Amino acid sequence: MEAPLVRAYLEALPDVAPDERSIQRVRTCLASLQTPDVRYLVATLLGPRSAAVARVAGAILHAAGAPTATLGRSLGDLRLGDVPIDEGLIGKAGTISASAGYQLAYSAPELGELSRREGVVILALTAFAEASQRVALLLDPPVDPSDPVHAPRPDLVVIGPLDGPGLDRALDLVPKGCPLVIAPMPEAARESAEERITKAGMPALVGGRDYAVVGRDGQLEVLVRGEPYVRVDAVPDLSLDEIATGIAAALALGALGIRMREDWVVAGIAALGAVPVGS
Repeated sequence: MEAPLVRAYLEALPDVAPDERSIQRVRTCLASLQTPDVRYLVATLLGPRSAAVARVAGAILHAAGAPTATLGRSLGDLRLGDVPIDEGLIGKAGTISASAGYQLAYSAPELGELSRREGVVILALTAFAEASQRVALLLDPPVDPSDPVHAPRPDLVVIGPLDGPGLDRALDLVPKGCPLVIAPMPEAARESAEERITKAGMPALVGGRDYAVVGRDGQLEVLVRGEPYVRVDAVPDLSLDEIATGIAAALALGALGIRMREDWVVAGIAALGAVPVGS
């Protein structure tokens, strides 16, 4: 199918909220496509600041030579690096993913019909594999456990500044043994998160404990375990916590097999429009 037909296919799917079978529908379709999401690292980013954190992590990963894609809330939010997905890839991935949707209707009618959101997720995960991406950043700003973005098993979970029920939902979404990065957050919320991750034995980088970004001589100094790691310039439209969490996420993905160097962190932040001291 050409891209316009793919868009028409997606528009024809019901635009409804996720239900208790959404994740199973997507997993069934992905399995019929030989699970394209196993061909790259998957990081799930949770919370309202997930898009900003993804910008930082994605820029650093790109500087490190790791092609990184981002899945937001709609087809228009799909990015390969900082570029929207092109028409040719929409057509190719859409044709493949639509075939899985049609097959679902015949092979597992008890699961019900795909929704538009589910169709976009399947298309995106297929497109990322077709485009030979190294990392996929999947965003869930509202932290919705039933959202189909949670169909793939993540290699890393990044939790933004949350508290109360939102933080509890986010921690519930972390698979056993999966590493996670927790953004800097108020002390009470951080202590609550630390208590849970300690009891569960979760491998975690906790903002304010394991990493931080502080102002130093007009620049931002990244601290890891209290020790200076690298200095970067500030980015006008990003907060210190967003930069810190994005850097921590990139380093955590680096530990999963992506070579990472300090100068690539600097280059990634610079690519976001960092303003050098004295400018």
